[in-house]
Amino acid sequence: MGGGQPEDTSARNPRVAGQHPQPSPRGHVVIFLPALNEERAIGHVLQRIPKAQLEAAGYTVSVWVVDGNSTDRTLEVIRKSGASVFVQTGRGKGNGMRQAFDHLLRSRDRADGGSREPEFYFMLDADGTYPPEMVPVFLEALASGQDVVLGSRFLGKMAEGAMTTLNRVGNRVLSALARLLFGVSVTDVCTGMWAFNADTLRELSLEARGFDLEADLFGSAALKEARITELPIDYAARIGPPKLIPLRTGLKIALRLFKRRLNGPSTSPEHRSKPSRASTTT
Repeated sequence: MGGGQPEDTSARNPRVAGQHPQPSPRGHVVIFLPALNEERAIGHVLQRIPKAQLEAAGYTVSVWVVDGNSTDRTLEVIRKSGASVFVQTGRGKGNGMRQAFDHLLRSRDRADGGSREPEFYFMLDADGTYPPEMVPVFLEALASGQDVVLGSRFLGKMAEGAMTTLNRVGNRVLSALARLLFGVSVTDVCTGMWAFNADTLRELSLEARGFDLEADLFGSAALKEARITELPIDYAARIGPPKLIPLRTGLKIALRLFKRRLNGPSTSPEHRSKPSRASTTT
């Protein structure tokens, strides 16, 4: 899948392998999957991405796995799938995604030569918990004028055991904090499934290094007065052992929300995001 077979690019830093598709009348879709030691899940997730459906609808599609320097068979599985791979410098989800966003946005700008081909960027976790099949639905929301789309686990169906009680309470508290600080309606600020139009993504000045990435994305988009909406998604049990340390991660996310709010301009009420019709549908 994606931009063809990866190749050994270890002489470069960060290490990147992939190709850039030709422009499409409907636009280009880039799907990022941040991954660290996800050998058990990554192949399954890549198979579920509806690339053929998107291409049949007139889009070109690139699938990139942003690897956090995995020590298991994750890279081997990615290469067999045909997805493109971006091996980040250093560790941390935030670091990896900031590097990948920067690299792909700059390289796409050069490849387009100034054309205005619509571009849509997606990010979803590679652990099997989020539904890649929802990408076309998110794309419809972007094409209809939304700037940022979040997949809300609390508006959809959650598999039994997919989220602990502690994580469930923590996510709700952090989402309430985000609503309070930014005046933007959100039920799941910690979601691992996001979509952006390219212009909005280019404007975000991200600083997160780890699992506070989602708080950084949300706060940055809110302060840029982006049109933000949520769509309900189903949430499955993780494939493989968890990586998060709930209390420590929750504190870092809360701190990121406060930092982003204190360092940014006020968000005027007329630009505050409102729930879309779809975001209230379960």
